[in-house]
Amino acid sequence: MGRVSRIGQSANGAAIVIILITVMIIMYMLFLPPEDRAALLGEDSNGVVPGGPSGAQSTLFSKNIGRIYPPGDNMVEHTLPSFLVFTVTNANELKRSDSMYVKNSAFGDDAGELVFFFDQKTMDDAKLSFNVKKHSGRLMIKLNDYDLFNSEITESSPQPIKLPKEYLITKNKLEFTVSEPGAAFWRINEYGLENLLVSAKVTDYSAASSEQHFSISESEYEKLDSAMLEFLPDCPPREEGLVQILINSRVVYTSYPDCGMKTRIEVSRDFLKQGDNILVANTNSGSFLMDMPKITTTLKEAVIPVFYFNAGQQLIDLVYSGRRGLAITMRFADSDSLKRGTVEVNGFKMFFETQDIIYQTLLDPESLMLGSNAVKIIPQSGPIDVAELRVDVI
Repeated sequence: MGRVSRIGQSANGAAIVIILITVMIIMYMLFLPPEDRAALLGEDSNGVVPGGPSGAQSTLFSKNIGRIYPPGDNMVEHTLPSFLVFTVTNANELKRSDSMYVKNSAFGDDAGELVFFFDQKTMDDAKLSFNVKKHSGRLMIKLNDYDLFNSEITESSPQPIKLPKEYLITKNKLEFTVSEPGAAFWRINEYGLENLLVSAKVTDYSAASSEQHFSISESEYEKLDSAMLEFLPDCPPREEGLVQILINSRVVYTSYPDCGMKTRIEVSRDFLKQGDNILVANTNSGSFLMDMPKITTTLKEAVIPVFYFNAGQQLIDLVYSGRRGLAITMRFADSDSLKRGTVEVNGFKMFFETQDIIYQTLLDPESLMLGSNAVKIIPQSGPIDVAELRVDVI
């Protein structure tokens, strides 16, 4: 009986010792620094479990970047296609009548009338022409109550009569009458007219204006300092017309161009906007080719942006031991252009050259620093549009 009691006492004592050890371990872990406790539990401070499933990763940094400019590259060219604006002027028939008979006598008179339409914007140099088959007395013609002509015509094909533009309206009326015989009441003054024609020079303005578009990105507009429009005007001899150029409905140029001479026009920053911009050129007459047009924007001094991600001691240890790696991924805006430059992490440089839409590279463990780490993307041959920059634990 005494032996059993001693065995029970021994078992109770062992249980107490185990409980005390467990409590001491728990207390020890509670007072450990978080990074040491993570290492003891088999985790790193970034939540990555060593030896976890293949492909397990954690994103340390992700950001939409936009356009990045090379150092010292502070000019952006927006080239536009060459385009032509022109007008076509032809002599057009406004009104025609095969014949007209007018007379004046003691026994009655006959008058004639022609009605035609005229557009002040597209028409000019209006004329009245006709042939005379018979004549006596003076032929009198009124244009909208204006005395246009009052004379005897003796030739069969008189010179055309000019219709003054200041007396022309949209709807016009020509009235034909003949002078009275006077004392010789038995006489008949009369005119027989043939092939009556009202004509004018009519200008077609349907191709007198052209519209072109160019786009300014958000990052470019934020850094925009000034802009310049350049083009080479090409005009046929003696066909120079007045040319007007507008950007976003604001006039930047109104002049008769120096054909064959390169033209440069400074454009106010206030005339431009982020996104789509519209250039319109028009002419009032003749033909004008706007050759090799381009808008060049000058930016404030380009600054290479710096991005940061944090690395804790446990992450650095895992990377150095080869159990984890850090990957930098760049996603570009296109897969057509060649992207060339340098990724710099804490001064360590890695050259890249790709035409793909995604470029990825592993970081050298030697480039990592405890705490904040700096990343730069430095283009080498023109701006680069980076849709996203990522730093991942892999």
